[in-house]
Amino acid sequence: MESASNGPGAGGGTGGGGDDRRQAEQRGIWVLVAAVLAFAVLILPQVLEDDDGGALFAGKTPPRSGGPTAPGLPGPGVAGGPGTAGGGSADGGTGGTGGSWGASGGSGGAGTAGASGGSGSAGTSGGSGASGTSGGGTPAPPTRPTPPPDPTGEAFRAVRPGDCLAVYDTGQGRWSAQAPYRVGCGGGNALVQVSAVRSSSAGCPTGAGRSYWTYTSASGTTALCLTRQFHVGYCLLAEERGSGDGLRMHAGLMTAVDCEARRIPSQYDRILHITGVYAAPADANAAHCARVQGDRTRYFAWVVDGGRTLLCTMVFTG
Repeated sequence: MESASNGPGAGGGTGGGGDDRRQAEQRGIWVLVAAVLAFAVLILPQVLEDDDGGALFAGKTPPRSGGPTAPGLPGPGVAGGPGTAGGGSADGGTGGTGGSWGASGGSGGAGTAGASGGSGSAGTSGGSGASGTSGGGTPAPPTRPTPPPDPTGEAFRAVRPGDCLAVYDTGQGRWSAQAPYRVGCGGGNALVQVSAVRSSSAGCPTGAGRSYWTYTSASGTTALCLTRQFHVGYCLLAEERGSGDGLRMHAGLMTAVDCEARRIPSQYDRILHITGVYAAPADANAAHCARVQGDRTRYFAWVVDGGRTLLCTMVFTG
């Protein structure tokens, strides 16, 4: 029974010597714990501090807060970029309105166009300035504002010499359409043919049966030089002058009208019916308009198309 009570100390000495050893081990553990705590409190914070005094993350990846960002760069038009105030002029001079775009058009052209309407040079907003930016970097190049859509201007610029158009003088000081409408030259609705396309009407041929049609927009002026195309059976407007043997007709050779129209523009009082279109002889006159032998019809004739064509007409009687 006594030997049984001393089991845990078997082979390790007597029961009294085992207690002393356990006390010594416990004291060693406490000393070790105290040393660890002292290291953690006094030494470890100094080891985990960087050169700048900021705490480091030992053994862990530092938390992310959106990642690094690039420094801000000035964009176009910021702090001395291309000026836009007042539209500017193409060469960076003083700002202005840029002129009218003339989108509404019509015969004779719309309002005069100003400069190209582009923005000023770098650093300007109607005044002077360098191209520098507040944050450095390369300034954006000057930009030109996009002009508003102009279908009429596009239609004029699309016309080429030799094209035929379905347009005529209404007799009221304007053309019958706002924009050119191209048609086949062999059709009856081909009332004018374009002889040239220029930047000014000053260069267009003149004379009987010739005229011009201009359109002005921000892109410039387009002038269509026109030659009347006459078709037998069609009618045009005229003003009667004189009487008897002195009767004359002042015709609107670029006009066209319904032969049976009940009302016509006030400056005209007659409707002439085209009876013939011929190659003009050297001494062309109304006597060459007779259609049959002994024809007693009273004709009114004009030499048109630069002297190449004889136009024969008579008063329309229905």
